[in-house]
Amino acid sequence: MTEETDKYVLMIDGVKEYLKEKKQPDDKMDTWNPHQIAQAKKDAIIDYRSCRRLYKKLTALKEHKTYIHFLFFRFQANEKNSVDDAKAKAKTHKEILEITTLEDEAESLMDETYAELERVITKIEQMADANATARAEMKLGSLTP
Repeated sequence: MTEETDKYVLMIDGVKEYLKEKKQPDDKMDTWNPHQIAQAKKDAIIDYRSCRRLYKKLTALKEHKTYIHFLFFRFQANEKNSVDDAKAKAKTHKEILEITTLEDEAESLMDETYAELERVITKIEQMADANATARAEMKLGSLTP
């Protein structure tokens, strides 16, 4: 592993530990307190965006390293490689494969945090529907003699 991939491994491990600590019983979603729900949504958005940012950084790093290895295999290697051969060798290089596994881990973290964000948004929608139904019932109750 290189220094760059080590840095991303530490970042992914840090995010995993943070999410593991956060997976403790969620008191914010059990109540109807709008302040706690808003805080839960804010936390979910921050978590999702940080995981997405990490995934995008790894994707950009992978593309950059693939391009560097492609140029090496195409022009600087002692053997003569065609464009397709150089691309294939660049994509199967050890460093690229390490980055790919890190990218897969980051993608799974991003999926987990997106699911949490959707859960909070669904709770907010259910709260709004319940409030709207209660208001409509109160309005109908006041109209009947």
